Amino acid sequence: MSTLYLLEEKPQDPADDYLAHASDLLTQTTFSLVIGGTALFWFCLLRSRWPDVYAPRGRLLFAAPARIGKTFFGWISMVLRVNDADIMFTSGLDALLVLRLFRMLASLSLTASAIGLFIVVPAKVLLDPDSNPDTRLYDRVVTAAMGSKDSLVVHFAFAYVFTALVYFYFARFAYETVALRWQYLLRVRNTRPARSVAVTNIPPELAEEQRLKQHFEQSGLGKVLSVEVVPRIERLGVLVRRRFQLLERIEEQVVVILGNPCPAVSYDPDALHALLTSHVHGDGAAEHWSEIRQVLHQWALPKFQTDRGVRALDKMIDQLELRLRRFQHADSVMQQVRNEWFLTYDGRRDRSSTVGFVTFESAASAHLAAQTFTFSQPFELRVDLASEPRDVFWQLITLRASSRFMRTILSLATYILMLLYWLTLAFLLSTLVSLDSLKTYFPWLPDMAEKNRWLKSLFQYTTPTFMLSLMNSCVPYILSWLAQLEGVQSRSAIQASVVRRYYLFLLSNVLLIFTLSRAVLADYSKWIENPALIPRLLATRLPTAAPFFLDYVILYALAYYPLQLLQFGSISLAILRRMLCRTPRQFADALRPNYVDWAFILPQPMLVFTVLATYSSLAPFIFVLGAVYFVIGGFVTKYLLYYVYGRRFETAGQFILPILKALTGSLWHYYVLIIGLCALKGKVLYVLFLLPLLYINWYLLSRVAAQFYDNGQFVPADMWTASERSTPSEPNTAHDHSQPSAHAESSRPSHHTSTDYLLPRPHVPAPFDDVLDTIDRETQGSGSRFGERMRRRLEHLWTAVFRRIYVNPQHTPQIFHDLDRCYSLTGRSLSQTNYVWEDEDLAESPREAPTTVTPRFSTTFDNDEQMRAELMLARDQRESGIKPDEFTDFSQSSVSLLEGVLDEGLAVYEHPYLLGNLPSLWLPMKK
Repeated sequence: MSTLYLLEEKPQDPADDYLAHASDLLTQTTFSLVIGGTALFWFCLLRSRWPDVYAPRGRLLFAAPARIGKTFFGWISMVLRVNDADIMFTSGLDALLVLRLFRMLASLSLTASAIGLFIVVPAKVLLDPDSNPDTRLYDRVVTAAMGSKDSLVVHFAFAYVFTALVYFYFARFAYETVALRWQYLLRVRNTRPARSVAVTNIPPELAEEQRLKQHFEQSGLGKVLSVEVVPRIERLGVLVRRRFQLLERIEEQVVVILGNPCPAVSYDPDALHALLTSHVHGDGAAEHWSEIRQVLHQWALPKFQTDRGVRALDKMIDQLELRLRRFQHADSVMQQVRNEWFLTYDGRRDRSSTVGFVTFESAASAHLAAQTFTFSQPFELRVDLASEPRDVFWQLITLRASSRFMRTILSLATYILMLLYWLTLAFLLSTLVSLDSLKTYFPWLPDMAEKNRWLKSLFQYTTPTFMLSLMNSCVPYILSWLAQLEGVQSRSAIQASVVRRYYLFLLSNVLLIFTLSRAVLADYSKWIENPALIPRLLATRLPTAAPFFLDYVILYALAYYPLQLLQFGSISLAILRRMLCRTPRQFADALRPNYVDWAFILPQPMLVFTVLATYSSLAPFIFVLGAVYFVIGGFVTKYLLYYVYGRRFETAGQFILPILKALTGSLWHYYVLIIGLCALKGKVLYVLFLLPLLYINWYLLSRVAAQFYDNGQFVPADMWTASERSTPSEPNTAHDHSQPSAHAESSRPSHHTSTDYLLPRPHVPAPFDDVLDTIDRETQGSGSRFGERMRRRLEHLWTAVFRRIYVNPQHTPQIFHDLDRCYSLTGRSLSQTNYVWEDEDLAESPREAPTTVTPRFSTTFDNDEQMRAELMLARDQRESGIKPDEFTDFSQSSVSLLEGVLDEGLAVYEHPYLLGNLPSLWLPMKK
């Protein structure tokens, strides 16, 4: 009897749940505004007091951002005035494309919200006979759920409209991204990374530099300037790290004795440095250490002047002497190993890895080599475009292919286990924070929540959103460790892996688990009693999760991004580190700018777009919240990229197109939901007409997206030749967007790009066209003529739409003309030189610039020392003009890229353990 009742039971209309929670949206908005407003107030207050903390990139010697005002809200107008040319010059193409991604998603959300609010909502109200005419206008705007069967036609039509909007905006953005990347690579083509390729799985017969050079040159790829086969020097790495650990302990020991800063009036850091770094052996060693003891007793802190303090000081000096001897021994052994390696290296297989770097004379040769199979064995001698030297993850560069394969399996297994574990936690969290579950432990809580709608909304929507965000905040660190465990060879590849896996993680935990858990908890008894009701119950309950995601988007838009401005976590960690710092090196590391990590910036907007797409027609108001999210997120990210975050590497936008592909794939959730709901409501015709969307999306993901990604990585050959013939000083036709006539196009040389075949061709009249058209009109019937007219109209429509989407990569984008106007050039042409600041000579550094690292290990066949090691338009942006303070003078760079080696030494494709600049003794400051 109960089963029959369940089969005949009419599912609850999801619109009732929407109307019930419409007022909760105001509660969540108020709560988010309180958090975001408080964070924004403290940011505006602290920003003017701690400019070096909240705008650390202002200390850069080269390509520093514009100075920001100290008024309370003056920074807002400054950020709004920053244009794309400034972003590209100071922060790079990666940062510019991320900001344009925010801008594109905001425009898409605004367009979709206008269609949803002014077309979908009124049409739904008119077509739904069950709608309540007494419903408030606010409730009608905020909610537009699946009502009766008659309103399904609105959602069916909106599915096609929304799909067309997504494809239009995404295709336009993809064309712009590819054009900007190609033009950017042309501008930096004389840098070392632009001319270099990374070679993996080198066969034994090509493991020597000279043979590898001959192989590429004999293949007709161009002249090779230098070749380096990365050696296997794991034992030397252990020695370098051990040397650095001893150095840090010596510096800490000296600070304990002298203090930092040292209060002694006669303290001379240069004299003490000369004494501690002198290598004295034999009879003079005792006298040398006696002199060191004398000056340390003289400059020691006052607490060591008593009898007890003198005895403690003597013990510390004995420990210092022992550590100094160990450090000097490790330093001498390391220098000896370095020298012997260079003198005795003969290119033997047992001393070389299967990874190398080849630098060509031309960047076009490097791009050609990366697209060519140059070896007959398919799994050997794989060639790819090289990352920047500072981007290479040198710790894992020499892993064998078998080791990397086993690491990949272990990393993937660990990721799956972590995902299942977190899914369980998310499911338990979604059940524990519900009022029905809390009633078991706190019987009085649901009654109290029912009496106060603010408290009910806080427990039902705000609390789970906040707790879920906190639970997911530590996931990127775990995924980064898994990527390193996998054996990824570059930092950019590590971040790309984290972005991809973190997005999948958020998709599983936030979108799927919280949606399914609400459906399971609401109808658990019915599922057990009659499993046949599962599809119908899912179709009824899944739309009811939309209020949770409305609150989720509001919380991240109005609260999360203002908290990002405040940088509470980074600032708290920096303050804690500064409280624990003692040596000048530790103080310098605590004050250096943070590097941008795309794994903390991109996955969350990707998830928000997926949520918008999934509930687009069910709750069109979510697009209004999505537009607010992307506008605020783009503004805050623009400030952080321009004033706060430094860039550890530059990929010239290579990681953006895979993100766009992932966003296109997120439409699958929307299609499955809409098709499933239409099927369960008995609209078979709607289902049949929606199925083509699945094929279109599959085609775009498998064919078009692959073409964009494959072609976007490499600059087409015709653009290399065109750039060789032209210079930036020549007249540019980029401002003339009009299409050339057929006569002009046929009378000049054609330099078509790899995407020009997509452009519609102009109609050129052929002989006897009029006669043939007359015969066709006489033989064709009215139906055929109608079909021909429709075909021509569709062709004209497609031509008009495609002209709006297509961006000709041969035309120089306007942003590069802005760069030409705003920044001066040194040298003959833009393609052969670097951008520099007009007042660059006025920038002064408190320390000497690091000397250029000369390659000694790799086989250099031509002079390539003048090539820059970064894909930048400006000079090295890691040099900071930080003024010395009482704790440190910033005389050495940080040791963040490779333990034991200074960051400033990673300038060529030489292993840093063999050629990198090593840190030296850093003594306390003088008070």
